[in-house]
Amino acid sequence: MLLPLFILVATASLANAATTLWVDTTPQSLRPYALKKGRGIKLPGGNTFPVTGNSSGNAFCILNTNADGSAGGAGVFPHVHKKTYENFYTVKGRVQLWGQNLDTYLSNSSIQQTRILGQGDIGAIPFNTIHTFSLLEPDTQLTGVLVPGGFEEFFFNRNVSPSPPIPGSGSGGGGGDETPLPGAGGFNISDLGKWDVYPQLDFVPRRDVVNGKAGPGNWYDGPNELPSNMAAPIWVARNRGPKWLSNQGGRYQIVTPFVTGQQTNGTFSQGTITLRPGPVAEGGSGTTEKRMWVRSEVATAFMMEEGQLEVAVEGYESVSLIDGDVVFVPGNTSFAYGATAEFTKFMYVTGGGWGLDYQLMANAKPWNSAFYPQEEGSGVKRGMLLRI
Repeated sequence: MLLPLFILVATASLANAATTLWVDTTPQSLRPYALKKGRGIKLPGGNTFPVTGNSSGNAFCILNTNADGSAGGAGVFPHVHKKTYENFYTVKGRVQLWGQNLDTYLSNSSIQQTRILGQGDIGAIPFNTIHTFSLLEPDTQLTGVLVPGGFEEFFFNRNVSPSPPIPGSGSGGGGGDETPLPGAGGFNISDLGKWDVYPQLDFVPRRDVVNGKAGPGNWYDGPNELPSNMAAPIWVARNRGPKWLSNQGGRYQIVTPFVTGQQTNGTFSQGTITLRPGPVAEGGSGTTEKRMWVRSEVATAFMMEEGQLEVAVEGYESVSLIDGDVVFVPGNTSFAYGATAEFTKFMYVTGGGWGLDYQLMANAKPWNSAFYPQEEGSGVKRGMLLRI
């Protein structure tokens, strides 16, 4: 059943808005809120959670990892999740991600894939997919989206004791020749299943990368199409995925989906929106920026990448978001957004397959450019003539 989403255009001001959206850390209950860059629940190792299962009504979790990847090495042992969908989005630096469906790996009927993810690239890992990753640059930020919310409890509960050894993993293959299990955080291997983590220690990540990829499929060498299901990893390079141009609300928006309800069985969607400042109407006190009002039945989060975005939520003061800031809005809550700078861009996550992106794309046209249409300005004057 398609979930309705209602959109209309209104002025920027909110009547009787008094409560601030800004909070100092991620709330422990469902409510609208905004966080400045780097704020949220922090854990050792550079992990910060701006959105958790508690704060999103269990819709999804967002994890930002800031770390030095110059030493190389795996970020975690190869594993699968049976109930958790996990996406890896590179904000800065470079990350290598490997993925292969577990069933086809065991039957030797698929080919392992890996990609080097640069800024704006994503690898989407459905459940039942073997994956591991490695940070590659001294200053790397990796944003993980995990669905449903609650998987963050794995990070909260693991301790700081040395990781348990992998039996017989050394060069001799037995006895005392063992190495730690990276990323396990002190959990015993037998205990990991209760956290929806199932090690696949026979999986050997391939190293034959050429031009940022190994395995089938396009990368920066062609368009990155979205599959019709979630039987394999999804790879979308920056500006190489499908795009849709919407003019809803009187302003251009380029929607670039990474995953939609079709690839997630209607559980969530993720992508980016590039937004042009909205129409400006003459008023008694000058000009008033118009914003587009939305009421979605599913939770919605934005994480800013470029430009400046004004967001207003019913009952709260409006906020201005810049690079790295996060805003979260529960389902069935009216909110408005509008750009105040050209080519404002943000990553979105919705808690269902029929959220904001679905509505925008339903009334949009396919688009093949990272730029929205540009109209020539009025009243253009030439500069002063230079006499030599």
